[in-house]
Amino acid sequence: MHILHYIKWLRLRDGGTVRAVLDMCAALAKRGHQVTALSCDDSGVPDSWRTPTPGLPHSVVIRLADPLFERRGRTIDQATRDTLTQHLPKDAMATARELFAKADAVHIHGAWANPNHQLARLAERLKVPYVISPHGMLDDWSMAQGGSKKRLHLALIGRRTLSRARAIHCTASAELQQASKHFPKGRGVVIPLLFDTSQFASLQGPGEARGAFAAALTTQLPTLLFLSRLHVKKGVETLIDAGALLSRRGQPVNLVLAGPSDPPEYIDALKARAAAAGIAATTHFVGMVGGSAKWSLYQAADLFVLPTSQENFGYVLLESLACGTPVITTKGVDIWPELQESGGAIIADREPQAIADSVTRLLADPARRAQMGRVGREWALTHLNSESTVTAMEKMYRGE
Repeated sequence: MHILHYIKWLRLRDGGTVRAVLDMCAALAKRGHQVTALSCDDSGVPDSWRTPTPGLPHSVVIRLADPLFERRGRTIDQATRDTLTQHLPKDAMATARELFAKADAVHIHGAWANPNHQLARLAERLKVPYVISPHGMLDDWSMAQGGSKKRLHLALIGRRTLSRARAIHCTASAELQQASKHFPKGRGVVIPLLFDTSQFASLQGPGEARGAFAAALTTQLPTLLFLSRLHVKKGVETLIDAGALLSRRGQPVNLVLAGPSDPPEYIDALKARAAAAGIAATTHFVGMVGGSAKWSLYQAADLFVLPTSQENFGYVLLESLACGTPVITTKGVDIWPELQESGGAIIADREPQAIADSVTRLLADPARRAQMGRVGREWALTHLNSESTVTAMEKMYRGE
């Protein structure tokens, strides 16, 4: 098959959704399919994808326009979120038309961006079946953010796009239960995202991280790691408040917060919060971390904590388990039942006291922590079978 994936921005700084699209494209190409990765920014793709090569996806970039944004003196590549005035201009749609005409299926990622709906209409006109992956954007928490605008959007545009899709791809049963309120019954398909376990088969240990982040990891205190975008929905404030509560209890911890700030000024509010709580000296912001240093940083931590409000799949949670580091997270993660069953994760309420209590229990029980690390790693390395996942995707594209 010729399968075309579209996501507006293929930028690694945008998190797990981009990682998911890259992995899907690579796995489908490896199975012998012709795969096109269409985006308006492909800065996160491997260089080898930019030239048509047998066995590899081919990255194609089309132009995104936003006249209001540009009228304010900014270029579109500085944009970080959806706006009402973003759209694909005529030249971009002409390129998309040429590609769609050759495709057997189109996979559109996201539920709200205007270009997604433009391309869904194009697929309709060309009679090319398309699939939508909402990536958690139709979860209850997400729908409650700007709820009236989203309900209006669904009524005017979104519901039609969802109802005419061949399938709505959800990554967990919990996501389907929430998202299915917004599209016709029977249209949802649950297929987990791909998780490449090969990179975790042999771990190098915490040494690289301790060298790269010496200032953050030299303390003798237990280390709690947060690794994700610094965004309000991720619960960074909850973690800082839990750290302050532990300090007041006489159980101080070292907080290592890794990831880009979204928006950029949000980090200033987080630093002020830590300072006001009296834990600035033990709260470290280390920025975005990737590659082997990322795996090493997981191993340098005693616990990985993500008190998120909403997480569609949570690659970082699987990465932490694969590195042997126990996890504390919330029911805001759509795969929380699977994580709980893995034995490597604690599911807590999204409140500072609940997070602090879970941390206290695990830090006081090294044997349990070690066991959670072992069973969690085993589960992460065996739970997601890439071959069966790709087979399920192929069936979804064919409408089987």
